[in-house]
Amino acid sequence: MNEKLFYSTKDLVVTEIDKTLSNVSYNETEKFIKLLLKSNKVFVIGAGRVMLMAQAFAKRIAHLGIKTYVVGETTNPSANNKDLLIACSSSGETVSVVTIAKVAKKNNLKIATITARENSTLAKLSNLYVKISAPTKLRFESKEADGPESKQPLGNLFEQSLLLFFDIIAIMIIKEKGISEDKMWKSHANLE
Repeated sequence: MNEKLFYSTKDLVVTEIDKTLSNVSYNETEKFIKLLLKSNKVFVIGAGRVMLMAQAFAKRIAHLGIKTYVVGETTNPSANNKDLLIACSSSGETVSVVTIAKVAKKNNLKIATITARENSTLAKLSNLYVKISAPTKLRFESKEADGPESKQPLGNLFEQSLLLFFDIIAIMIIKEKGISEDKMWKSHANLE
């Protein structure tokens, strides 16, 4: 490995993320934030590395005082029509995520999807979706073009962009509501 490879790879990753996030719809983002803030409880779901990004968002918005839960955890409360499911899947076809979204719909939850595919099953089940335009697993499964090109492996671009999108949302809420870091620290885990 060498220094030149490190910096050229860094430039590639940062450039791709910047281009991807610059194409996210502000109107859909604003609707997402409004729905998030008016919900009683927020549940997040994803699979694999996408789930890790959703968990990071759940933790951050919990610091903002939002009641947040990760689907599948043993301490989840029941959900109802005042709650929101944030369903994350680049393809919008991840079976476990689609299944949970169907259950959420049956229980009258609002569903917000973050996906790369606006015509996906998940997007169609949702009250709203935010598109993060990135390649999905479908390009490997079907060998067809799916989303923009990326020089990064597998789902990296979607996953990275998802994490930064969620961080941007959290920072926007912090600024809009004037939430101090002192207040956030009071909600931070202290059994670590």
